[in-house]
Amino acid sequence: MYRDLIFIRSLLSAVLISISSSAFSAEENITEQSYLQEFPVVLTASRLSQPLSDSPNSMTIIDRQMIRSSGFRSVVDLFRLVPGMYVGNAGANQPFVSLNGVTDQYSRRMQVLVDGRSVYLPPFGGVDWSGLPLLVEGIERIEVVRGPSAASHGTNSFYGVINIITKDPSFLESDRLSVSQGEMGISNISAQQGGAGERFDYRLSYAYRADDGDNPEVLNDSSTNRILTMRSNFRVNFSDTFEFQLGLNAGESGRGTKGQPEKDIFRTIESKNEFQMVAWRHTWDSGDESKLSYYRINRNSTDPMKAVDWNVIPTVFGTDYSSSSRQDIEIQNTTQLWKENRIVWGGGFRYDFAEQPLIFTSTHSLNQSRVFAHDEWRPMESTVINIGTMFEDDGAGHKNNSPRVSVNYHIQPQHTLRASYGTATRNPVMSEMYLTTAANKYWSRAYVPPINELRPEKIATREIGYVGNFGQLNLDGRIYYETVRDIIGLDFYADLSNLADPKSSFKNLTDGTFKGVEISADYRWESGRVNLNYARQQASCRFSSYPTQYFNALQISASQTLAQMLGQAYQSDYLALCSASVPVNSANILLSQGLSETVDFSTGYYFRDAVRVTDVYSALPAESMMHRIDFRLAKKFGKEERPGGGEVAVILQNAFQDNYTGYGNIAQMANLLFKRRAYLTANVYF
Repeated sequence: MYRDLIFIRSLLSAVLISISSSAFSAEENITEQSYLQEFPVVLTASRLSQPLSDSPNSMTIIDRQMIRSSGFRSVVDLFRLVPGMYVGNAGANQPFVSLNGVTDQYSRRMQVLVDGRSVYLPPFGGVDWSGLPLLVEGIERIEVVRGPSAASHGTNSFYGVINIITKDPSFLESDRLSVSQGEMGISNISAQQGGAGERFDYRLSYAYRADDGDNPEVLNDSSTNRILTMRSNFRVNFSDTFEFQLGLNAGESGRGTKGQPEKDIFRTIESKNEFQMVAWRHTWDSGDESKLSYYRINRNSTDPMKAVDWNVIPTVFGTDYSSSSRQDIEIQNTTQLWKENRIVWGGGFRYDFAEQPLIFTSTHSLNQSRVFAHDEWRPMESTVINIGTMFEDDGAGHKNNSPRVSVNYHIQPQHTLRASYGTATRNPVMSEMYLTTAANKYWSRAYVPPINELRPEKIATREIGYVGNFGQLNLDGRIYYETVRDIIGLDFYADLSNLADPKSSFKNLTDGTFKGVEISADYRWESGRVNLNYARQQASCRFSSYPTQYFNALQISASQTLAQMLGQAYQSDYLALCSASVPVNSANILLSQGLSETVDFSTGYYFRDAVRVTDVYSALPAESMMHRIDFRLAKKFGKEERPGGGEVAVILQNAFQDNYTGYGNIAQMANLLFKRRAYLTANVYF
């Protein structure tokens, strides 16, 4: 393992030195225009359109070229291109992601947006990635804010924000048909049709996605999804534009463990995810802009035979039905106060609803409200100051304020230093506040609501960053130090009054410290490009209060064995797990090269140290170190994205069969390997 780590560090150093040498040797020959090339313009960090060098946060942009070169079929896999980001799978059809902090399969601490619309759902607070009405080929770019951004996007923008931006129909390429076939039952087909006119643009997309899962001989993790999306713009006049979006994903996903018919029977879960969105945008004569938007998202799922106990042979199976929805209305105004100062401000209301009879005794709903403001001020030509905050009332008794400030100093137009301080809040989700179920009715243990009201989690981040451009080379780096208070976790020993029937409950368990360094490099030449990311992270936790909520001092002191057991359990199940919940080192390299005018080649290398997700018990092994290499070879014909044009590509993932393990919260999953697989894709434009 040590030799592997030395090898990775040496490889990264060699690549960085090679890239830097090439960049500086070519610097004398580049034109003034290329030297003054603008940094990418981003929208997500502050809600203002800004060059990356003016952003208050470090950001990663995954553009269309990177999406194509990676060969990834799923949206979640694309986040392997973000420094420090963890990508996991609780089975092939249950992916999840996290950044820089305590990780579990629900990813409650990452805000996820699609075209600015939150897809973060109650009751568990995660994202149903497999069920999103979203096509990889329909994505224009992805902006990832690496750090707290609650000042702009509210609660749960804790470790960062993912904003997936789809292609605008006004820039629609030709109609397209795409097909993918390959090993592991991979079978995809998608079609796109649209038009762009003087006043009305639209794009319709349909897709069918299916595969047999990662390890069908052990897990029933196959999936099938049927997706329909529509996005359109209607320009009433020069000042007013309406945008309409809708989407539907009807899916079926397998569940069950082979050889476990009594505990985890093979079955098929049906789910439906849908959304509707309408937005009105008005440009004032002064150039200021107002936007009013409304969206609704809804998810329903049915597990026909939920196994009620994973630890002993159950005698009862039940149907697990869940329904959750969100409605949100928001107004946003962008105002140029004077030449050196502009502000974005607004507010909104949100209604969340959840129903799941097996874990909630009744339906639950929350009415939330928020107001926000962000100011970008240039006191001098070389300095940009970003100041913003959001005030929120979550409707459950939690009122939060999340300020953020950054100072960006342009040493030269192409070299910027950034110092920032930001805060964020994560409010408890419905399952943490209201979940209740008796023993052997959903899990083996009884779960009871917290006896003490849960406090929102709080994070404060201090960051020093650098953004630089050396002609064809862009560099980005940051050093960060984060402190987190009142991390909510599941106290497995909440009630020990009856040792034959222990009860679990959520509680503010620990405080944490997370620190690290991240480096990104992007180097381009006429026929190719290489993108490199490296992150080194450290995490540590300590108890913020005694874990047991129903603490009985006499009972504990009367049993030395029980006291010793609790001490060992707290150390292994909480504190030790925290430090292992982030990989110490992680890196990726994505290289693309045009071999000729019609042939492209790309390869991706993905490295990650061993890691343990926090909802994997300490008795199970951690996820092993990963050294994964993917290849893609494509042949183009005709004009790119024009009628008669297209592309055929072959993708080979984990080409050298690196035997790395993934997420596994039960013994049957803990040692499963990601197998090498190949598939063929074809795109035709007409």
